[in-house]
Amino acid sequence: MEKVTRDQVATYLDTTPDAEETWSLLGIGITSYGIAYNPQVTTEKWIINKNATSSLDSYQMQGDVSQKIYKGDPCFEYINKLRRELGVGSKVETHVLDIDTYDESEGKYKATKADCIITITTYMSEEAVIEYSIYYNGDPVTGTVEMQDGKPIFTADSEQPSV
Repeated sequence: MEKVTRDQVATYLDTTPDAEETWSLLGIGITSYGIAYNPQVTTEKWIINKNATSSLDSYQMQGDVSQKIYKGDPCFEYINKLRRELGVGSKVETHVLDIDTYDESEGKYKATKADCIITITTYMSEEAVIEYSIYYNGDPVTGTVEMQDGKPIFTADSEQPSV
């Protein structure tokens, strides 16, 4: 049994969504990041039963970020551009790549890639931070990542999990 540490799970944002993917590592100035799965559950209690029945319908995945501002960090520069433009709709759409670097086989790591939107929630304060949320859209694509020159190259699995 091997203990997994936080630095063994990497998250990348596509910081050029209108062009060829540019994966930038999310983490500079960020001390904590996790993905809330926000399960969407339907509960129903029939009049003939004493207890209710629940079904899991979907997930509404989201990650909240509080990032100390470091000029020159590609993720901050991308998020700050969104803030300056007050982007909405398709302007805030990009992609997110989550890589489990602890799950490696023959130089490939298990990963998921998803469409997402970025929403800015707070800018500045005494701590010079930018806060934003990453909302995962639709079904993530499972696959593997190979690192080439420090950049992830994602390959989708031939078969995707059924929903």
